[in-house]
Amino acid sequence: MKFSWKIFFSTVVITLVIFSVGGYVLIQALFQSTYDRERATALEENQMLQYSFVAYWNTTIQDTDLTRENVERTAQAMTEGMADSRPRIRFSMPEKKILLDSTGAEPDFGLLEDLGVDQRGQMLRRNAQGYELQTASMIQVGQEGVLYLESIRDITDLFLERETQYGIYKRWMTGLLVVQSMSCCALAAWLLRPLRRLSRATKRIAGGNLSVRARVESRDEFGDLAADFNHMADSLEQQFQELEDAAQRQEDFIGSFAHELKTPLTSMIGYADMLRTQEMTQEEQFQAANYIFKEGKRLEALSLKLLDLMVVKNQELELRLVNTKWLGENIQGLLQPSLKKAGLSLKVLVEEERILLEPDLMKTVLLNLLDNGRKAMDGKAGTLYLLGRREKEGFVFYVRDMGKGIPKEELSRITEAFYMVDKSRSRQQGGAGLGLSICQEIVRQHGGRLEFQSTLGKGTVVRLILPVGGMDEKLE
Repeated sequence: MKFSWKIFFSTVVITLVIFSVGGYVLIQALFQSTYDRERATALEENQMLQYSFVAYWNTTIQDTDLTRENVERTAQAMTEGMADSRPRIRFSMPEKKILLDSTGAEPDFGLLEDLGVDQRGQMLRRNAQGYELQTASMIQVGQEGVLYLESIRDITDLFLERETQYGIYKRWMTGLLVVQSMSCCALAAWLLRPLRRLSRATKRIAGGNLSVRARVESRDEFGDLAADFNHMADSLEQQFQELEDAAQRQEDFIGSFAHELKTPLTSMIGYADMLRTQEMTQEEQFQAANYIFKEGKRLEALSLKLLDLMVVKNQELELRLVNTKWLGENIQGLLQPSLKKAGLSLKVLVEEERILLEPDLMKTVLLNLLDNGRKAMDGKAGTLYLLGRREKEGFVFYVRDMGKGIPKEELSRITEAFYMVDKSRSRQQGGAGLGLSICQEIVRQHGGRLEFQSTLGKGTVVRLILPVGGMDEKLE
């Protein structure tokens, strides 16, 4: 059953029960109040008739003989002043002998059996015409005479009025339920409108449209639900985009890897086939074998770099407390000979700081970044810079070159595997586009990040930001 129908039926049932019980209690309370007044009136009427009978008997009849004639005379005398509302009365003897009966009802002596002198009894009787109150009392006449006085009061109108009230209330309840049903349907439709919109948004997202969002129209629970749904949709869209990007990177990786293998393998196969099938001079044989050797070494270097990338991604680093100034000086000592041969100089200005690193891997990162700077300068005379200082974000290494620079649209992709800005120059220099990917992974495992700023024709600046560790371990 839909939630809107649950709201509808529960509201209607609760209203029906509350108003039915409340209406019944109210009508019954009004009826009981009126009925109690009728009973009190009947008792007062019976008492008044008793007093009138005794007063007239004692002053006029003055006889102990309870004959029919004396009772009739007394009853006629005491009711003469009641012409407009002549009471229905019955006089009877203890032996159930009726002396006078103007009630028009069947005698019922059950009420008389337990009466004593100056006592009154009352009971409700139902007959073919309706309802009546029978009130009885015992009259002491003279010294030994006993007489029963019964008065009958018709209260049929009281019960008819109650039935009329019940009928009116039933019709009123029917109208109320009709109005309430229509109101509940409209109210449920209005209240659940955000849920229906949310359901439509969910279906559209399930259909692949991850940009759909629910409208937040209120600050109640539905508004909170819509906001949570939008937050979930944002997270799903982001994760889906990340998965698409990862899949695209994986596809690009496989394509690039296949391309990197295809060219040298094709050349190697071609030269090997020439050596196998053709007559060649000794010099031509040497050139072919040399080319096969060089391409084989390049494939070997490529496989080793891929292996390094896999190892870096899966190994757990053992960090040690390292002196950054020592690290910079060590890098300078390693690169100075090769840079001097290329006509370049290296200027190292690194502040002394102690941070947690894996020194060998961090050397690999800095050496790779400086080597990329060397390649970017492409044999031009100039200076490479390695700077390091403590900043708000942590300890930051700066690697700066005066090379060709990198186009702005390429900066976001240079850390992807096999990606090379200038593919022909990179291959000539022995590159495969994996160096920065390895660097990125090493820095990520240190909890840091790489940032690149470059201007075409002026050079590139790389920021290597590392978190600052404690000082509780041995200084390298």
